[in-house]
Order: sequence, then C-alpha cells, then structure tokens
Amino acid sequence: MKYGLKVLAISIALVIASSVAMYGYSETEGGEGISESEGGKGVISLMPPPFIDVAGASPAGGGGGAAPRAGTTFLEEEAGISAYTNVGETIDLEKAKTAFRTIEYETDEYIIGSVPLPDYPETEDVHAYVHKDGWIVAYYLKEEPAAKIIDWEDYGTDEKITGTKLEDGISVVCNAAGVPMRNIKYYDFRYPNADKLMIVADAQWGSGTDTFKLKIPSDFVFYERSYSHCCRKGGSAWGYTPYSEMYIDEEQISHIYEGNTDYGMLSPTQLSLDMFHTIKIYGAFGSTGGASFGAIVLIYREA
Repeated sequence: MKYGLKVLAISIALVIASSVAMYGYSETEGGEGISESEGGKGVISLMPPPFIDVAGASPAGGGGGAAPRAGTTFLEEEAGISAYTNVGETIDLEKAKTAFRTIEYETDEYIIGSVPLPDYPETEDVHAYVHKDGWIVAYYLKEEPAAKIIDWEDYGTDEKITGTKLEDGISVVCNAAGVPMRNIKYYDFRYPNADKLMIVADAQWGSGTDTFKLKIPSDFVFYERSYSHCCRKGGSAWGYTPYSEMYIDEEQISHIYEGNTDYGMLSPTQLSLDMFHTIKIYGAFGSTGGASFGAIVLIYREA
C-alpha cells in the first residue's frame, strides 16, 4: 500500500508565472511531479528521523534529535536517500528477518541488511534498518543517486508516480513482521540541510519521442541533480533489439536496451540555473509495445 504521495501535473503557465520555477511540463501530456498534498507544489519534504542528531543542520532542516537508537551511527555513515517510519508497536525481529536477502548486522535490538523488491533484480535491493522499538528505515547507499528510488514498475499509462522503491522496501518488511506501515517520511543522510526532493517524470509509449522542459531557480541551494531512465520490454522490433535514449538539451545522457534501467548524477553544467532545459525521451520498439521513461530528481533547500 502506498502512502503520502500524490501527483501534480504542472502546466507551462505555472512555470512562467511562478517566481519559483521548480516545475516541469511536457510538450504532449505534461511532466509529472509527486507531492505530499494537492498544494504541495510537487515536492517531498525531507526531515531527519527524531533519533538522529543532525550536527550543523539549521533549524528548518531538522536536527536536535532525541532518543538515539542503537545502530544509527551505521546509518549516518553509509545511508543516502532514505524513507522511514515508526509502526507504533514493538517489532518481532525474528519475523522481520524473513524479509531480508542478506543480514549485515544483527543484535537483540536491531537488524541491518538488504531487502529484495518484488519485480526487481538484486541490484535494486534496498538496505533496511529495523529496530525492535518500531523504527524501520529503508535506504540506498550514499554513493547511489537519489533517482534510484523511482518505481517504474508502478508507472502506468496514467503517468502517475504513486510511490517509491523505498516505500516498497518498508512495505515488504512490515508485511513480514505483521505490523502496519504508517506515515512514511523521507531524509537524505548526505545532505542534512536539504529540505525538499522533487521528481519530474515523463514517458514515451511505443516508438517515438516525448519531451519536457525544466527550469531551476538560482535562489535555491541544490545538493543533487540526478536522473532515472527506464526501457520497458515490448514486442516485435523488426530484427533489432528495442532501445531507448535520454537527452538533456540534445546531449545524450543515457542509452539502454529493453528491460533495463539506468540512473546517475548530473552536473551543475548539465542542469544549470535560471534557464529552461529540454529533456527528451526517445524509444525504438518496432511494431508493438514497449515504453521509455525518464525523470529528473532534485534535492535542494529553499532559500
């Protein structure tokens, strides 16, 4: 079950009229951004878990945590983009363990390891921290781009992002432990002062090209720009392997074949401030099926 993420289609009128140009639009049906509420401007708030004392973080970015938990130093050392929850009851660690592919650390109080996701290969496993007091944190490593969280398997023809792979990981753990999944929140351990995450995504169904434009303002502080690119399998391709390409301002940043997903970091030069950038998704699938997906993920702080 997905929690807390709704989609906003952002129009070109908002891009031009808004003094905060943190929006995307498509030249066909509209780029999509995920949001915590209909008035959320397509962003996810980032805030540290209460058991993390964020040294040096400004008040608006969190910090001043209390009630530290065993094992959280490990999180601060290796975690990047993360989702977390407290299920509101004690977690039976023996039950929770059944959700894990591998266990890296285990004590009487917590477990840390990797959790497989339905419909994804082992390379997409999320890491998870589970504490008996009810805390569950799902995360990707600090070396990995935030865009890895995008769940393209759940992206349908309505072109709506309804959750992330981190939420899927928490759901897998909750199901194994027999506990509810409540109030998912997000945080990036690499950037304690970042307070927002935005996803702008688009799709090309079948062969062809789709584009969206993105402008990011200079009055925000940006900590990470990353991308995700997926090529979903289709049907006949007339003798060649179906593939997809992703471009930013005519510069190719990704080329992948069907059944694959690519993601990576983008430089400040590739997505410079205060100007529109055109993101293009191209798919070559032959006569039937197939789809290409592309997204830009921004982690930032409002000035």
